[in-house]
Amino acid sequence: MTQQEWSYVSRELEREWNTTPLSHSHPWEEIQDDVHFGWDQAFNPEFDGAEWDDVRGVLQQRWEDSYPHPGYEDWRVVSEAVRIGFNRAKELIG
Repeated sequence: MTQQEWSYVSRELEREWNTTPLSHSHPWEEIQDDVHFGWDQAFNPEFDGAEWDDVRGVLQQRWEDSYPHPGYEDWRVVSEAVRIGFNRAKELIG
């Protein structure tokens, strides 16, 4: 996926995020890296054919290990953002 393609999709994902109740307390600017993380993970060959429920535990561990966040962010908040990115990518992969 090229940066240009991510730029196009990220605008759609921002609109989707902004329809969630969490967007009121966690604006796109704070959560977009987490959506991008989910998006990127969906293209990982390790997750070919996987659905969100199959991978969320693994993604939680990877997110916690790889993406240090301020104290106000934890997986309970961020999981919805990661799920949105992951699921949208899986829709496109088909």
